[in-house]
Amino acid sequence: MKTELITITEYCINYNIEPDFIGSLEESGIIVLTSVGEDKFIHQEQFTELNRYIHFHYDLHINIEGIDAIRHLLDKVSSLQEEIHGLKDRLHLHE
Repeated sequence: MKTELITITEYCINYNIEPDFIGSLEESGIIVLTSVGEDKFIHQEQFTELNRYIHFHYDLHINIEGIDAIRHLLDKVSSLQEEIHGLKDRLHLHE
């Protein structure tokens, strides 16, 4: 299975965003970019979450620190939902 990559430049042109925004997300550890030579690439697997961050920043005017906080909270909510699901499954076994 081949991993699809797109250059930051191409991605930014397609989505009409600033390359500095992508760089800031990488510097903050929010996304991971792949370097090949002098070019940096975004993995296709990150497109969904990157689109979410673009929406947060450009539509809702949330800064990088806010995006990181929201990402952390969403991860925590997801983790807690998985825990609740597991506990419900265990509870149903004892009924």
